[in-house]
Amino acid sequence: MNLFLYIQITDLPEEVKFSNSIISYLKEQKIDTTIYDFDNHSDSLIIGYVNKLLTESENILIFIDSSHNSNFSKLLPFLTNVLDNPEGVKIIFKGNNTRLRKMISILPHLEIPENTYGLEQIVQFFDKIF
Repeated sequence: MNLFLYIQITDLPEEVKFSNSIISYLKEQKIDTTIYDFDNHSDSLIIGYVNKLLTESENILIFIDSSHNSNFSKLLPFLTNVLDNPEGVKIIFKGNNTRLRKMISILPHLEIPENTYGLEQIVQFFDKIF
């Protein structure tokens, strides 16, 4: 199974965007990929489900969209699972979160500038993996 995860990391729950053109574009393509999004304010039930998806997937592309140094402690169980089981995982990182950047630096990843949207880069990266 192919898996695309879109993760938003924001300072406040009110800053989470519930519509996303990246996800909309991928769904329009009708690709054979599970698409799921969550954020650093999601409850542990959602994080548990995402960890289940990780274990069932062969190819995983994770897009992390992070605000500058926002707290991501609720995501640590997920991130630990990714770091413990990195096979098949690729990451696209957008943002300026120093601690998170350092954590994912050991995994294959692509960084896109915080001030760009990056849909074109994501699509190209997506096509290479899936």
